[in-house]
Amino acid sequence: MVIQRIQTLYLLIAIILMAVFAFFPALTFSVGEGEYFVYGAMKTGVPGQLHIDPLLTVMIGLIIVLAFVAIFQYHNLQRQMTITFVDIIVAIALLLSIGIQAFVIPDKFPGAQVHWCNPNFLPVLAIVFLMLAHHAMSRDKRKLRDSDRLR
Repeated sequence: MVIQRIQTLYLLIAIILMAVFAFFPALTFSVGEGEYFVYGAMKTGVPGQLHIDPLLTVMIGLIIVLAFVAIFQYHNLQRQMTITFVDIIVAIALLLSIGIQAFVIPDKFPGAQVHWCNPNFLPVLAIVFLMLAHHAMSRDKRKLRDSDRLR
């Protein structure tokens, strides 16, 4: 059994960052004068007619659930590390999907200009905290291996 330490805090911070990111737009597109289009998990579409984007919502939800599950897998450190690694990959895929949408949506609306929103740093920070948690887990694994060797 491994005592949960700093990696729990890192995972909780990543969960909070992704939960906050879900409610902010990732991209806005100016189509004409005073006309714009919003792209985000919970805010997608023309401002008067917002709807939920299923791809971003599922990916953000998956990142949150995986990080939450990883917190409670402290009995099995290898499984916790694997779940955190998968979580990092899903978070990178989230950023890639936002980047792809930045190039795809302007093709649908000729003359549209892409504006990156400020909350895009939140998934990047979440990835950093997930990587810090993975590093702390590998450090714990190393300590366990060293203590087993001494027994």
